[in-house]
Amino acid sequence: MMRKSGGLVAVAVFSAIVMVVLFANSPSAEAKGNCQAKLLESSYNCSFVDNDFAPFTECWDFFTGGTSQYFDLDNSVEDYGCACDPSGNLNRAVFDNSSSSFECEDSARFFLLTGKINGKKLSVQGVGASGEQYVGTCTISSSPCP
Repeated sequence: MMRKSGGLVAVAVFSAIVMVVLFANSPSAEAKGNCQAKLLESSYNCSFVDNDFAPFTECWDFFTGGTSQYFDLDNSVEDYGCACDPSGNLNRAVFDNSSSSFECEDSARFFLLTGKINGKKLSVQGVGASGEQYVGTCTISSSPCP
């Protein structure tokens, strides 16, 4: 009788461990600690300097359900597909995992931007296929973009 009971306890413990591992790797669990969780449903007022144009401002909204399988950026002109930067290395890469850095790409205009989150601010730089470059800072807004 003791043997059967010990086997059931082992199966129950193993099942509990498997459930914890499965939940920890689910998309909803991953989103809680990555940059997406910090950016989603937020708007930012951004100021930029550019090597080809005069300084400019934009309002950025972050959302899901657009171009990217992870999250998107809308600047009222284009929809950029975004992902948090990966972590780990070649043998143990964890994609869309960074809590503070992200990249977004606009395939219509061939433009890539990278960003870092620091509290309620973003620091951003971008480069286009033609060599256009910009740098900017963004501050979280209390209201959505117009």
